[in-house]
Amino acid sequence: MEGRDHIIETWIKLGSVLLLIIIVLFGIFTDGLNNAESNLLNVIIISDIAVHEVLLLLLLGFVSGTVGGLIGMGGGLLKITNLHFIMGFEILFARIISLLSYIVISISAFLAYRKYKLILWNVVKMLIPSAVLGVIIGVIIGNYINKNYIEIILGIYALFTGVIVINQIWVRPSEEEIAEIPSEELNETAVSAIGVGMGAISSLIGISGGILSTTMQQSILKLPLKNSIANTVTVAIFCSFIASGFILVNGLQKGDYSLFNVLLVTICLIPGNYAGGQFGSYLTHILPLNMVRVIFAITTFIIGFSILILNILR
Repeated sequence: MEGRDHIIETWIKLGSVLLLIIIVLFGIFTDGLNNAESNLLNVIIISDIAVHEVLLLLLLGFVSGTVGGLIGMGGGLLKITNLHFIMGFEILFARIISLLSYIVISISAFLAYRKYKLILWNVVKMLIPSAVLGVIIGVIIGNYINKNYIEIILGIYALFTGVIVINQIWVRPSEEEIAEIPSEELNETAVSAIGVGMGAISSLIGISGGILSTTMQQSILKLPLKNSIANTVTVAIFCSFIASGFILVNGLQKGDYSLFNVLLVTICLIPGNYAGGQFGSYLTHILPLNMVRVIFAITTFIIGFSILILNILR
């Protein structure tokens, strides 16, 4: 049994690497069609990213990964707001970077949750199709709305995040995971609605949608916290991959960003995300979680109000 699990895990890792390679190669090919002067040598050598920005990206990856590993949500929100408002990247560029880096994070987390048997497969099987539909909806909406509206949605989502995190202090979600849940106890309509919402918000502003999905699974489906997070992470693999594929190709064709910088920034974020995720998981055993939640909630409130005020003053 262990040998079979090891083989499956190996194939999953190889498959995830292959999927990323396909996205990158397709992006290179598309970018090459639109820019005849581009070549692979330029991808490696030339970039608009300065050395100090690379160091900041490594740090940002670590911080966002730590937050995600510590409270199971919010890492993507910190990532995209810092990329856009602190480092000055365009919101469309920050969105694709966030999605691409989360492919690796979600696959890594999925392997851990699968090992501990926290994934409720009958829930996930219903979430995935609706989440993919949500991704397509989000991509379509994102293509037709002004990028300033994406910022506003991000600000509202940040406020919503703060409320959810604060609410967890009083609600005290169940930490006792379950191995399975009977399908007849699941509300298929509710599960589908959660999936559509998760996919749409993921592709629209470039996050995992964990705050929406995890919270709704707890409150509507009455699932334990750890199982809800595990389900969300599993579905996020599909959301991040499909959304990033659509958005990357579309953005390259429109000239919204350069593939050179997309690859470099993503590569800089991934090591920090992975290390931060491991560190955050460790911190859950030594830090008072409610104190962390309060600090994070205050941070998201500041982010949300700042974004909305900036858009009002424009």
